[in-house]
Amino acid sequence: MSVVAEYHDGAVAPRDDVHPDLPRGVIVGGPLVRAKQTESFILFGIFMTGSIAGLTWAFTQGLSWIEWSMFALMYSVTTLGLGITVHRYLVHRSFKAGPVVKFILCAMGQMTCQGSLLKWVGNHRRHHLYTDEVGDPHSPYIDSHGHPFTSKLKSWAYSNNGWLFDDTMTDNSVFAKDMLADPMVMFFTRTRWFWYFMSMVAIPAVWGYAFGGLHAMYGCILFGGFLRTYLSVMATATVNSVCHKIGYRRFKDTEDSSTNHLLMTVLTFGEGLHNNHHRFPRDAYLSHAWYEFDLNGLIILGLERLGLVTDVVHASKAY
Repeated sequence: MSVVAEYHDGAVAPRDDVHPDLPRGVIVGGPLVRAKQTESFILFGIFMTGSIAGLTWAFTQGLSWIEWSMFALMYSVTTLGLGITVHRYLVHRSFKAGPVVKFILCAMGQMTCQGSLLKWVGNHRRHHLYTDEVGDPHSPYIDSHGHPFTSKLKSWAYSNNGWLFDDTMTDNSVFAKDMLADPMVMFFTRTRWFWYFMSMVAIPAVWGYAFGGLHAMYGCILFGGFLRTYLSVMATATVNSVCHKIGYRRFKDTEDSSTNHLLMTVLTFGEGLHNNHHRFPRDAYLSHAWYEFDLNGLIILGLERLGLVTDVVHASKAY
């Protein structure tokens, strides 16, 4: 059986390894999977090395308001970029935006350093279609082949980041065909390493040098660049494990184990309201109670009132 699939950088290659026991849209083995694994190893090597250096710098050199402000600023920018742009705008089409706003949002989203915009969209749509069943890329109950986990440690490790290194990947020609046809999304996909550099090195370097010279520049790169990036990646990844295991289920009629977790909601600016999201995937605003603080959703509503985004989806209002 031979089909054609598109890898997340837009490259097209023949496919001969579609597994008969896995659902449509899951690729097993082959050069594209090896390329995925290689990129994952490179990124996490950068994250881990940079994070160790960042922590070492913090304990040996100390931190001033310059490093802390850089950390807070870029954590906010990239967390908003993940929740507003990549998740709600690109994956679920929760609102529409003109080209200028779209470019800014996509830049914020790509600077999260969580793979290309295209890859993230495909993986998350696959997660929604096969949630906690065979084919889910990062379920805390079974791996991508449907094998149940034998320990809590394996469950956590796989659903957080281990799935990025397994022998499967999402076929974006199945799950993200619209992204493959979107010139702006593909521009950011092809130039993703430039945006990683901007997020982890260039912006922190400029900020640190402008306010404190070379010493602050090094601190901003290591602490506000590399360590901040890894912590923000882990916050997003923990939604995969925690928000399918621990928390409360406002909507028990969802056909999965999704939960809401208030700590994860704070860390991800609203994405921890995972059960609410799985019940109404296209909703731009996820909160259904005063204590469910959805900053991402509030900003989308604010952009709507300013006329910067349109066609904002409020599916749950009819519930």
